[in-house]
Amino acid sequence: MFRMHTMRFCSICSALLLALAGCSPLVHRQLPTPHASSVTAAAAEVSLRTKQFSAALRELQAGAEHGDVQSEYLLGLVYANGLGTDISLTDAKRWLRAAAEKSHGDAAYALAGLLAQGSREDRDSARRWLERAAAAGQPFASKLVANHSLPLAPARGASGDAKLARDLVIWAIGHDTESLGAFLKAAGVDATDEFARTPLAYATSVGSEPAVRQLLAAGASLDHADRFGVTPLMLAAEASSDSILEVLLKSTRNINARDSVGNTALFYAARAGRARHVARLLTAGASCKGPNADGWTVLDVSAKAGHADVAKLLREAGATGQLKVSRVREATGIDLADPGELYGNWPALAIAASRDDVGLVEKLLADGARADELTPQGDTPLLVAAKYRAAKVIAPLLKAGASPGLAGNDGSTAIGYAAGHGALEVLDALLEKGASPDTHGSSEAPPLVSAAQVADLVAMKHLIDAGADVNSTGPGGITALMIAAAASNVEMVQLLLAANPRLTIEDHTGRNALWFASSSGSDQIVDLLLAAGSPIGGPAGESSPLFAAVQAGRVNTLERLLRKGLPPDARSATGDTPLIAAAARGDTQIVHILLDGGASIDAQNAVGNTALIEAVRAGQTEVCRMLLAAGADAGLHNHDRIAALDTARRRHFPDIVAMLESH
Repeated sequence: MFRMHTMRFCSICSALLLALAGCSPLVHRQLPTPHASSVTAAAAEVSLRTKQFSAALRELQAGAEHGDVQSEYLLGLVYANGLGTDISLTDAKRWLRAAAEKSHGDAAYALAGLLAQGSREDRDSARRWLERAAAAGQPFASKLVANHSLPLAPARGASGDAKLARDLVIWAIGHDTESLGAFLKAAGVDATDEFARTPLAYATSVGSEPAVRQLLAAGASLDHADRFGVTPLMLAAEASSDSILEVLLKSTRNINARDSVGNTALFYAARAGRARHVARLLTAGASCKGPNADGWTVLDVSAKAGHADVAKLLREAGATGQLKVSRVREATGIDLADPGELYGNWPALAIAASRDDVGLVEKLLADGARADELTPQGDTPLLVAAKYRAAKVIAPLLKAGASPGLAGNDGSTAIGYAAGHGALEVLDALLEKGASPDTHGSSEAPPLVSAAQVADLVAMKHLIDAGADVNSTGPGGITALMIAAAASNVEMVQLLLAANPRLTIEDHTGRNALWFASSSGSDQIVDLLLAAGSPIGGPAGESSPLFAAVQAGRVNTLERLLRKGLPPDARSATGDTPLIAAAARGDTQIVHILLDGGASIDAQNAVGNTALIEAVRAGQTEVCRMLLAAGADAGLHNHDRIAALDTARRRHFPDIVAMLESH
C-alpha cells in the first residue's frame, strides 16, 4: 500500500508576486506546485499584466498547443497556481499529463501530486504517474515509490517556487527573451540547478546571444563554475558562435581558469577544432602552457583529435606536446620506471594497447602482465584498445584471457563502446574472436541499442549477423526498433524487422515501436510495422499509437491507424479520448478525422468534460463550431454541474458564447 507522504509543494503565484515587489529573491529549479496561493487570481492578473509576462504566457500557450513538452509542463504549473489566469486544476492536469505522456518526469511527478488528493480512482492514477516519474529518473518520485508513499499537496515554501522560477528563466532563454528580464526578477540572475549551472551557462550552450547579453547586463557572474569547474567561457570556446565568445572575452577576469580535470577554455576550443576561437583566445592572452590532469597539453589534445589547423596555430604560439616523449618507448617499448607524463601511472600493457602495438602487447603478456590490469581511470587494456581504435591488439588480449564484459569507471565495456562510437574495426575484432554481441555493463545499454542510438547501420548489421538479441532493451525498456522508429530511420527499421523482433515489446511506460513511429509521423515506418504484424489493439490509453498520432498532430498517420481498425475512443488514465485531447489542442484536422472515423462526440472524461467543454475551456472557436455542427450536445454538464455555455461565459469568450446561445 502507498501511504501519504508530506512534501514541500508551494505556489508560484505568491512567490512571483513577492519577487516582483522586491521581497523574495529566488534560486534553483523545478519542483511541482499543485494548488492555489492565498493571492487571488484577480490580484495575480493585475500584478502580472506587464508586456513581458503577457507575451511570455502567450508564447507558453502557443508552444504547448504545438506539442512542446517543456511548454506543456510549465503551462500545467501555471494553471495549477493561477499565474495570470484563473486557477484550473482541470487544465493543469491536462497540460501536465500531455508532458508526462512524453516521459517528462517532473510533469508526471507534479500530476501525481495533484491526483493524490482526489478520489480512490485519482489516487490509483497518482500511483501510476508516480511510477512513471520514477522510471523517467525523477529523484523525488523514486524515493516515494521506494517508500510506497504518495506526495501530499500543498504546503507553502519558497524553495519550490525558486526551482520553478529558474525553470521559467530557462524556458524564456529558449523561447521568449523579451520576458527574460521579468523572470530573472523572480529567479535571480545566478540561480543554479543541481549541477551548479547558471542561466548564463545555459544561454551560452544553446547559442542565444541576446540572452547572454541580457544576463551579463543584469549582473550574471561570468566566472561562475559549475560542479565540474566548467565556466561559460569554456562552453563558448567549445561552441560555434564567434559573437558570444567575443562578448564573454570582453568581460572575463580569468581567461586561464581550469575545470576539475585541468582543462582551460583554450583546451575546449582546441578539442572541438574551433580554429577561430583558438586564435581569438590566444590573442586575448590564453596560455598554451602546462598539461591537464591527464598529462595532456593543449597541443596534444588538438593533435590527438586530428585538428591540424588548430595544432599549427598552437605551435606558432609556442605550444609544445608530449606525444613523442622519447623515454616512453625504449628498446622494450616502455620505461616502466618512468612512462612519461602522458601515461602517468598507466600499466605498461594499457600503454601498448593504446598504441595498437601487437608485438609489445604479446611480449608484456608473455612476461606475466595481467590482461585486465586497470588504468587509474578504471579502464582495462581491452577497453583502452576500444577507445583508441586499436583493433590489432584485441586478439592477443582476448587470447590471454581479457574479459570483454569488464566495464570501466564510465560504465562502458569494450564492445559497448565500440558499438556506440563507430569503432567498427574494434567491434569486428571482438566479434570475430567470440565476444558475445550482447555483452554490456550493468549501467550500459546493449551494444545493438548503443549502435541504434548513433544510427550506425553497419555496426548494427554486424552485431545482428553475430547473433545479437534484437529484442534487448536499454534504459527505460527502449529497444533498437523503438529508437529507429522514433528517429524515422527507415533503413534501420528495415534492418531490424529482417531480424524478426517481437513487435509487442513495450518500454517502461507501455509504448511499443508503433507508438514511436506514430509519434514521429513516419507513415512509411507505420506501414512497415503494421505489415510486419504490429498489434493494433496493443497498448491502451495514452500508450496507444492512436494517442501518439493525435498528440503529435500526425494527420496521415492517424488516418492509417483508423483504417487499420484502431478504436477511436481509447481512454487515457484520466478518461480523455483522442477526440477530447484533439479538441483541447484546437487541432481541427485531427478533430475532423476522428469524427469521420467514428469517435464518440459526447464521450466524457474522468471529470465529466466532453470534447466540446474542453474546446470551450481552451478557447478553440473553430473546434467548437465543428463539434456543434457534428451534433455535439451542448447541454451536457461535467461533474461540477458546469456546461459548455457556463464555461464560455466564465472565461469571457463572447464569440463562443454567441455560438452556443444560438445553437
